Amino acid sequence: MTQNELIIELNNLTANWLQDVDENCAQHLTTDRLLIPIIACTTQGTTTKIEVLTKKALNAAIKPEIIVEVVLQLAPIVGILRVQQALECLQQCFDKEHIIYQRPTAEAHSNYGAQIQAKLYGTEIKDLLKNLPDKAGEFIPTALTEHFFNDFYGRILLSVAERERYELMALITLNVEFQIKAHALGSLKAGNHVGELVWSTIQLLPYIGFPQVINAVQLIQQAYQTLQNSK
Repeated sequence: MTQNELIIELNNLTANWLQDVDENCAQHLTTDRLLIPIIACTTQGTTTKIEVLTKKALNAAIKPEIIVEVVLQLAPIVGILRVQQALECLQQCFDKEHIIYQRPTAEAHSNYGAQIQAKLYGTEIKDLLKNLPDKAGEFIPTALTEHFFNDFYGRILLSVAERERYELMALITLNVEFQIKAHALGSLKAGNHVGELVWSTIQLLPYIGFPQVINAVQLIQQAYQTLQNSK
């Protein structure tokens, strides 16, 4: 059996699973259903499917600028190198489709992201890391504010709710429980509905598997209950 035959075997085995997830998620999600697989691939550093997924998103009339912004937003979460790989795949797709990316020019004021961070997360990270030696406890929270929230949230092509939702999907893909808990709560505070977050996580199912999805939807539900109890 050749390598291609093995891939065909996998595709045949999982085709019904993919279709089942897509059909059910389509009842609860709109464009995110096509963006979430791109987020999963970028986060995992798996580029083989990104060009095909990007073309699928473009065919659904999702603007190239939105697709690019979703991928750019992942840089503070998964690092520059994985995002660069994904962007190269996006560019290949754009070139083949004769699409020219238009960089958004509208931006919020320079401290916009810091204000959003304070509203959604308070001083959680600063308090958590305050006892680190050699001023590391000062640098990391400051860098987080400046180079996660201010650098990216000020680009108003995506709403705060969208950014929080997409970041949460990346964190679920990374399987980092502490950050999932924090950003599930932050995503809800930003205006996302608990059902939308759960179904967005279900859209990740073929890409990250059942254990991570089951754990993540429980954490989202717990965050929802915490927010409800605080009212």
